[in-house]
Amino acid sequence: MVCSVCGGRTEVINSRQQKRSNQVWRRRRCLDCLRVFTTHEMTDLSPQFSVSKKDKEEPFLTDKLFTEVLLALQDRKDCYRDAREATATITKHLLAKADGVVIPAPAISRVTAQVLKRLDRRAWLRFISEHPSQMSQKTSLTERRS
Repeated sequence: MVCSVCGGRTEVINSRQQKRSNQVWRRRRCLDCLRVFTTHEMTDLSPQFSVSKKDKEEPFLTDKLFTEVLLALQDRKDCYRDAREATATITKHLLAKADGVVIPAPAISRVTAQVLKRLDRRAWLRFISEHPSQMSQKTSLTERRS
């Protein structure tokens, strides 16, 4: 990695795995100007995983998932932070449950609904009303009211 100030080479002086956000936090020092800065590194999942829809497959994009979660959480005070954390939790659950490189779209919707239901009831209702065709047939009206 290069220094953001002078463009010189850098070295890692401290590194920690962030379990909640699926990121690696690194403290770096420039070898030329000796400035210290922090980076947050995350794995790009789009080349590794794909989403299967009815008739096609497309890459798994965490940004697309983040947008959907943000729309569901739009009434919260700090919706961007909450959406970022919820997206990280959803991604973590999906990767733990993934049997292969293809994740079915209904599975993503189910996991997203489960995480939103625990986080914010209003956001969960908004999400399932926007994605009714993606939800499992197990989600009945009585379960929605509980």
